[in-house]
Amino acid sequence: MSSIREYIRDLRIIDGHEHLATQVLREKDKTDLFGLMHYLDSDMITSGMPRGILAKRNGLGDEQKAALFMKYWERVKNTTYARVFRTAMEDLYDMRDWSERGLLELNEKVLAATLDKEWYGKVMTEKSKIDLAFTLIYTTDVNFDMFRPIMFMDFTYKLRTQKDILAVERASEQQVNTLQHYLTAVDALLNKYVKEGMVATKLGHAYWRTLACEKPTFHEAELVFNRLMASSLDEGLSQAETRPLQDYLIHFVIQRSTAYNLPVQIHTGHHETSVSGNGNIITNSKVSSLLPLLLEYSNTKFVLLHCGFPYEQEYLTIAKNFANVYADFTWMYIISPTAAKHILHQMIEMVPQTKIQGFGGDYNFIEGTYAHLKLAKKIVGDVLVEKVEDGALDEDEAIGFAKAIFRNNLIDIYGLDEKPV
Repeated sequence: MSSIREYIRDLRIIDGHEHLATQVLREKDKTDLFGLMHYLDSDMITSGMPRGILAKRNGLGDEQKAALFMKYWERVKNTTYARVFRTAMEDLYDMRDWSERGLLELNEKVLAATLDKEWYGKVMTEKSKIDLAFTLIYTTDVNFDMFRPIMFMDFTYKLRTQKDILAVERASEQQVNTLQHYLTAVDALLNKYVKEGMVATKLGHAYWRTLACEKPTFHEAELVFNRLMASSLDEGLSQAETRPLQDYLIHFVIQRSTAYNLPVQIHTGHHETSVSGNGNIITNSKVSSLLPLLLEYSNTKFVLLHCGFPYEQEYLTIAKNFANVYADFTWMYIISPTAAKHILHQMIEMVPQTKIQGFGGDYNFIEGTYAHLKLAKKIVGDVLVEKVEDGALDEDEAIGFAKAIFRNNLIDIYGLDEKPV
């Protein structure tokens, strides 16, 4: 059985979902230790830490930040977000002294790594064994040796003011006076992004509205669009008032993504507290709300992120029954290793293995990606060994499953020019 774990440990993977800034952007930002908080920040906030207090804009000194960090670290160090942060710092920076003094020394090491032009290669390609990662950083200007871009498309349908329309007009370099002009502009953007290497579109609206989407007519959407165009730049409409236009545009983005043969990644389930814009209304992320879209667009590849947790049971049956739905474990292992393990056991029993994507770190710093992948490989290895011991798989089948979910499926789903294993 150790051969399964050893194979997975050494397997070179394709990472299906990140928010990693390029090396150039990280160096420009002078990212330090307190710029690596990400998910740990979410747990600290819900344990009582004031939101954003460790951010650079607050102007606190490093000593003050270290003291605040340690105060809230004691409250959250039991969580997987904290455990993964610890793994990253201990494995990559040899961190051993979890005290204010130790944090200040660690901070200097992180700053040095930020300026080390070999750091990304060391962590991603050597230590993590990642050959390619998809990253969402609101630009297609990424390092193509290491990254492929995915673009959030929410800005094209989250229209509440005339300024939102003008932003799309400028980005597309298309004049917009009517809704039809606007659709042409959105399509021009998608075409541009594809030419610049985008491998999928991302819909993240569960963070600010419901996933449920109706089917308004062009006329119904046009009435809202015209109201926005007739308003002053700072005058906006409510979410309820703009809903018909938003829904119409969600359909349009899916239609055009399909025309460009782009898979559509959709956030489902759990929210990240530190960035949620809707007060963490989890019911907005209910996977079954997507059923009308999944039924209508049978030729679209829908990649439903995060296993839909905590709605994983409906997620599993949807992934099993819909040929156009692909399951994705992005983020899931660090939300709850226990839940991830149970879901993977059921996934193996229910969902064809060619429809499963095994890893997306979902981090904005590479150290987190490294530690998350280390945990993910352990969980997948443990589950596959248990399946072999139970007689559900033999060892060759278990290794074949690992190859599929960590690499080969992503090559097929996204049409990548990479070698399968």
